[in-house]
Amino acid sequence: MRRYCSVLGLAARSTFWKVLAAALVSCGAEAALFLITLHGWDPEWETYGGTVAANNPMGLEGLIAHSRIALCFGLGLAAVCGTLALLGWEGSGSQTGYTVRRLRVGESRLTLLWGGYGVLCLVLYWAAHLGTVLALCAAAMPRLAPEAASPLALFLACWRSPYLHSLLPLTDWPLLGRNLLLFVGLGLSTASFALRRRHGLRAWSWIPLALAGALFFPMPMAAAEWFGNALAGGPFGPGVGEAERLQSLSLAVASLVLSFWSISCIRKGDPDED
Repeated sequence: MRRYCSVLGLAARSTFWKVLAAALVSCGAEAALFLITLHGWDPEWETYGGTVAANNPMGLEGLIAHSRIALCFGLGLAAVCGTLALLGWEGSGSQTGYTVRRLRVGESRLTLLWGGYGVLCLVLYWAAHLGTVLALCAAAMPRLAPEAASPLALFLACWRSPYLHSLLPLTDWPLLGRNLLLFVGLGLSTASFALRRRHGLRAWSWIPLALAGALFFPMPMAAAEWFGNALAGGPFGPGVGEAERLQSLSLAVASLVLSFWSISCIRKGDPDED
């Protein structure tokens, strides 16, 4: 057990602070964009029967959409994946490959452990952004128009905002499964990339998956629901189109296929050329 802990400790010392920095910078940029949008929004006020009201009230889902904070999540996700892909990679002037071969853990097991570590880093990155968005929504509630700041405002935003719904899918289990498959696929494929590069081989398949995850992570509710229309539409909004369903399903399938391919390459130890 001690040797496995030492392997994980080596991975943490090499990448944890870089992953943490990427999470903090992306969450900070997310908060800045959200607060700028909140303070810059100037509703038009009208009087109805002696009562002054905003004719353009901003809800939480409107704030999230107009601030474009999902871009911060996507850029940060790409940065985290790039950091994990460089773990144990034989770079210019680096003796990482020599160090890896001297460890008491076989290279295949080491890579699997580093893949699991990568999955954990991605889940923590997801949790950091979820906590940030929830905190921002809570801070924005007192500034919203009364009709947009009901006790159910945050719950409704979790269904109506594609980005917040992807961060917190609630009962949309297929979307939660898609997220987990994405993180597993990215964690394993970045670890496999470093292994294959140490053997002088190419393994760039994690890059398209990381880009697809960054672009298509925000999804409307029930975008991954393919079994009937019970969730599609639901009680809080219209159902999603087939394009969104296809994007979500394709991302889940690509993540699953890449996970199995990465495990196959890792278990070979000395993978064959592409």
